[in-house]
Amino acid sequence: MTEKALDARPIPKWAAGLLASLSRDRPAVVNREHLASYLAELAQERDLDQTVRDLQQLGWLATLHLKGVWAFVPAGESRPTDPYLDLRGWRAREPDAVFALAGEAAAWHLGYVTRWFDGPPALWLPPGERVPHGLRPHVSLVRLGWAADDARRLGPTPKLLRKKGLDLTAWAGGLPALGPDALLVQLAARPGSFRTWADLVGQLDLLLADCDLERLAELLAGQSASAWQRAAYLLDRGGQRDAGLALLTRRPNERMPAVSLGEGSDAVWSSDYRVNDRLVAPLQQLLGKA
Repeated sequence: MTEKALDARPIPKWAAGLLASLSRDRPAVVNREHLASYLAELAQERDLDQTVRDLQQLGWLATLHLKGVWAFVPAGESRPTDPYLDLRGWRAREPDAVFALAGEAAAWHLGYVTRWFDGPPALWLPPGERVPHGLRPHVSLVRLGWAADDARRLGPTPKLLRKKGLDLTAWAGGLPALGPDALLVQLAARPGSFRTWADLVGQLDLLLADCDLERLAELLAGQSASAWQRAAYLLDRGGQRDAGLALLTRRPNERMPAVSLGEGSDAVWSSDYRVNDRLVAPLQQLLGKA
């Protein structure tokens, strides 16, 4: 879409009622079924594909990376800026799709990082779930072994959202997202999947203060011994030493191999957790938070 004055976009007579309905409802995205229902409501027997092509040419619909879904561009707005339009399009096209914002996106919405990560958003998906083909280059996948049935217990509790003053239904743009406990499991099980550790480390105490030991132990079930050790160690580094040691005693496998965290040149060895930390402790030392 060109940088023309969008308030001057033409509204053909055939589109007046349709655009009025869309402007009233202001859907972020629409799919073929949505547009067909609008046309039926207006008793218009216009060809659907032609309608889509015309609205795109006129600048009222913007293309997404998925086929069969489009972003609606209301009057007075330029191009869509919602970073989750593709994900909304996926849900509009496949309402039963199971996924959750993870990593940097979840941390941002919960206030654990202070800068928005401008790369592809991290997504948790259960085993067997796939991202639509057109969306694959535009997301970063995180697999943690949790089944689709586990999705409901991965988010933050209503109590935590109220404590943070976040809307229960719209706090992450209305999309499902990992809560602090699931986010900590991601950090411990797949530390390389989180791309803004330097931003997170300064607020690590906030994240770990929000974690619940019981819930964390439940979500760690089935994870590797190294994930349990790193999770316990991270609790300790975030000012929750008692919780870290308590979590360590609950690991299902008593064996404690030496594990690494990060790949930096400087390292701090923790004999309590048998973690060779090349990531968090060195960053904390740089920040004066050791």
